[in-house]
Amino acid sequence: MDSRRQNKLSSIFLLIVALLLAAIILFAKIHSESAGDESESAAETAKAGPSDTKKPAAAEVAQPAQKPEKAAVTAPAKPEKTEEPAAEEGVAEAAPESIKASKNEDDIEESQDVPNTKEEVIVKDDSNADSEGYLHGKILPKKGIEEALLKVPGLQLKHAMEISNAIRYDVDLTQIKAGEDFKVKFDKDGNIEEFVYYPDIVTFHILKRDPVENKLKYTSKTLPTERRFRIIEGSIESSLNESLVRRDDVTRNIRAVTVGILECIVSFSTDARRGDRYRILVEDKYYQNRQVPGSKVLYASYEGRQAGFHEAFRYEDEEPKSAFNAHYTVTGKALIPSAMRLPLDTIRITSPFGMRRHPITGKMTQHHGVDYGAPVGTPVYAVAPGKVIEVKQTPLGGKQVTINHADNTKTYYLHLNGYNVSVGTAVSARQRIASVGNTGRSTGPHLHFGIKNPQGNWLNPLKIKMIATPQLDNKRMPRFKKQMAEITALLKDTEKYQEWLRKYDEGPQPGDFYDLYDKI
Repeated sequence: MDSRRQNKLSSIFLLIVALLLAAIILFAKIHSESAGDESESAAETAKAGPSDTKKPAAAEVAQPAQKPEKAAVTAPAKPEKTEEPAAEEGVAEAAPESIKASKNEDDIEESQDVPNTKEEVIVKDDSNADSEGYLHGKILPKKGIEEALLKVPGLQLKHAMEISNAIRYDVDLTQIKAGEDFKVKFDKDGNIEEFVYYPDIVTFHILKRDPVENKLKYTSKTLPTERRFRIIEGSIESSLNESLVRRDDVTRNIRAVTVGILECIVSFSTDARRGDRYRILVEDKYYQNRQVPGSKVLYASYEGRQAGFHEAFRYEDEEPKSAFNAHYTVTGKALIPSAMRLPLDTIRITSPFGMRRHPITGKMTQHHGVDYGAPVGTPVYAVAPGKVIEVKQTPLGGKQVTINHADNTKTYYLHLNGYNVSVGTAVSARQRIASVGNTGRSTGPHLHFGIKNPQGNWLNPLKIKMIATPQLDNKRMPRFKKQMAEITALLKDTEKYQEWLRKYDEGPQPGDFYDLYDKI
């Protein structure tokens, strides 16, 4: 009996041991599979890289508080003065310096098939029309006006192209900047009834539909502004640019213009010295005591021990878009006498270099040059000495002339009305070679101007310094001398006025001091 009981207990014990071993083996297997899954998951994560893992949101950087606005003096109280904001980068500045030429020799004006480009998905705004029925929008950073228009609810590509083509001959679309405002109104049939582009508080570019012609017609409105003048002067510590950067009263545009003027007449690399002095006369515009963007440098001078004294004055023709509107020395010499000449007397850019929506097809294409709007028959000039190598007509470019220059750079002039040269003609800079036309595929009279370097790449003409003339002629010199006299008088008056302001800020002055303001 005891023997049977002992055998039974032994069997139970062996069974328990077997069950325990089976449980241990099963647990080990499960743990191994779990570790394998984790290993594979870790490998996949490592393969996917950091872009597949969600990053924590970056903390917002606190912006410094704006400086309190300075006051500008009127006698006896001081009105508000606002500084001109730094200009946003425009379409022209954002364009590339060059484009590689395609293998298709017919693609002179633009690349018909743009490789590796996709139409950008335009996200529609949720804004609603205002009480007058206008839908509002803003210019996008580094984009053309068409892309901004396509964000307006209900506005289609055909509407955007109609607006763009109607306004491009009156407004330089290369100068539009991010954040500028526009508004659009539709009629009951879904057509554009009115479009208004207002880049600042005083300028309004308006398109209204003509009920007879059923076309958008352009008009403009500019509110009256007050001109104010100020002298910016100081001494050089490290460089002219660095000295101007440190000043609160110098915008990016004023700095760029001033440095561009003075580096043409002063050899900064050899003659500049610490302690040299600069002087700038600036014209600002104000509307209801608010400064309007677009300050103008009328005069700039530089004086130094080694550099000597140099000055330049701004010249302006009656035509605001004249190619001759620039800075010149006292004798009327251009600041860059050896630069390429401009191909027209009046510069009105209707389409910039680089990626654009074609004004006819509406497709994105690479534009190989710059379009200048001008009436049919306007003279077209060679931009540099060279030899005419092509005079022909094509379905797209219309009548065109090609000139080869001394360094094998080639310049192209398209959509011409007529020629003044033939193949083999040797031309000089600013020699008339043709006239503006509307031939080929074109939305209106204009000149397409392109430059191809010796390596075969298309260059951006707007990135190349070009001038109208190396020397003002006898026709313009009398006007320039009169303007120099006016600017010199403004310098003296502004200097006197700013000295009056300095004393005003010092505290109470003698009795007749405050009457002097009316005499300046």
